[in-house]
Amino acid sequence: MRRKKGYEALIEQGMEMVQFYRQNPCIAAYDLLRVDLAPIQRLVFEDMWFKNYVIAVCGRGVGKTFMLGTLSALSCMLYPGYRVGLIAPVFRQSKMIFSEVEKLYARSPLLREATEKKPTRGSDTCYLRFKSVGGYNPSFIEALPLGDGSKIRGSRFYLIVVDELAQVPDQTLDMVVRPMGATTLEPMENVRRIERQKQLIKLGLATEDDFEEETVNKMIMASSGFYKFNHMYKRMRDHWDMMEKDGEASQYRVWQVPYQEMPEGFLDMNNIMEAKRIMSAAEFSMEYEAAMVSDSEGFFKASILEACTDESGHTMEVRGEPGAEYVIGVDPSQGGDASCGVVIIKYGTPNRVVNVLELKRKTTQELTMMIQAICDSYNVVRVFMDKGGGGKAIMDLLEEGYDDYEPIIDRTEDEKRHLKGRHILEMVNFNPTWIADANFTTLAMLEDKKLLFPEPPKSSADILGEMYENVKTLKKQMLNIVVTQTSSGALHFDTPKKTQNKDLYSAVILAAHGCRMVAKELEGEPEPILYNKAGYIREHKPNAPWNVLNKKKAIGPGPSIGNDRGVHHAILKDKRRIK
Repeated sequence: MRRKKGYEALIEQGMEMVQFYRQNPCIAAYDLLRVDLAPIQRLVFEDMWFKNYVIAVCGRGVGKTFMLGTLSALSCMLYPGYRVGLIAPVFRQSKMIFSEVEKLYARSPLLREATEKKPTRGSDTCYLRFKSVGGYNPSFIEALPLGDGSKIRGSRFYLIVVDELAQVPDQTLDMVVRPMGATTLEPMENVRRIERQKQLIKLGLATEDDFEEETVNKMIMASSGFYKFNHMYKRMRDHWDMMEKDGEASQYRVWQVPYQEMPEGFLDMNNIMEAKRIMSAAEFSMEYEAAMVSDSEGFFKASILEACTDESGHTMEVRGEPGAEYVIGVDPSQGGDASCGVVIIKYGTPNRVVNVLELKRKTTQELTMMIQAICDSYNVVRVFMDKGGGGKAIMDLLEEGYDDYEPIIDRTEDEKRHLKGRHILEMVNFNPTWIADANFTTLAMLEDKKLLFPEPPKSSADILGEMYENVKTLKKQMLNIVVTQTSSGALHFDTPKKTQNKDLYSAVILAAHGCRMVAKELEGEPEPILYNKAGYIREHKPNAPWNVLNKKKAIGPGPSIGNDRGVHHAILKDKRRIK
């Protein structure tokens, strides 16, 4: 028998090692990438490696994005000619998975040696290309902007990695993302392999159990916990059904990994306890305990907010659209840790939230300039601002035309009608009656889909991704709002925990209520002013007379608070009695 030459033996040993690493991915991650996985991470990672369809719902800090990055890099190292696509609802999130790959590149000399050059970031793609091995095309990892799917429809991958699954539109996932895995690795070789297997089975020389399925055309999806009405839960149930049907041989897996599964010392428990203190119970369960929740328990239901986002047909606007009109709500707060919330709504049928800003640690002057700049960038026809929290100081600067801007005047004050400037400002006193009315108005608009939220941005621009994060924060604040009744019978709207922010929530009810006021004004119908003088009301028209509000008559028997025939109807009847 001919003795093998040195290089032949070396190649054989190398092939044996590759096969060993393919069968032991956690050891491969440790040896090749210097990645030491926690026990629960190893179990999840092995299913991601060996199974073709995995959904991993992970609590914050469990490391789902890190595992996705490790899976991508290791697959390309051990399978020549492999293509990995990183997908997320916004490009910013796709780049976060790619960032984990970049960290591995910096940490692992072997990964650097296996690649042609360092990771590359472009305006609409990020990629890492590997060296060609054994006549195969080079392996590569590519992060792509999802958008509406039109720009990436022709991409083909053997491994598709999807992060933040719950936020990826259902149709886009099935019509655009899933078909990306339609091409097999070396397709004609795969055809001939299957033919050989069938021939051996036909001759009785083998059975189906003798052949292992190739680990290509995989779709690995991860997310934080979310609501059960979302398409992600439907997919989880489908995976569970396939697991029950096929048993251990099933290519489907579902994992829910709460923070409690991580070993002691892995997470900062002080941060987790602080999160538990300031978050609602449902939010904490989803974010940290990987729970799927039926619906939110607050005044604004998550299912309603989701319905007003899905296929809303619009996305964020950095600047106003020519010819369109905008209404903005401002919940002012300056300095310290407090933040000023600004919500911009494009007025129309329906009304559409097009931008959300959370301005932190700003002075009165800075906030004034921001509001002025917004009014210049968008054709703002009305600004509704809370008079408290520094609103009065901002109003004074707006009316004087701070920093040479055109003055923005409070249109509700008759003595200011002669002042030069834009008469578009309305100051609001947040009293219980106004708060209740504004909340019920906003809820009614959402239920009737007269107020819609933007879909995830279709552009790869980072600024749009950052803007959309504020939209998600706005929704979270709305979901935290609960309504209780005071001892006097008044409705009280607040977060269950006093430390929770609600500046964006306040801004959106200001803007939504403002849209209704503008609509009533255009229809020529009288409407009470925003209660900016205690004990007085008047029609929503300049120069309309002020009348004393008889509170007993206004709040007496009649329709419940909050609908169009509720509080406002009672007040109007009382106003007519006074006249």
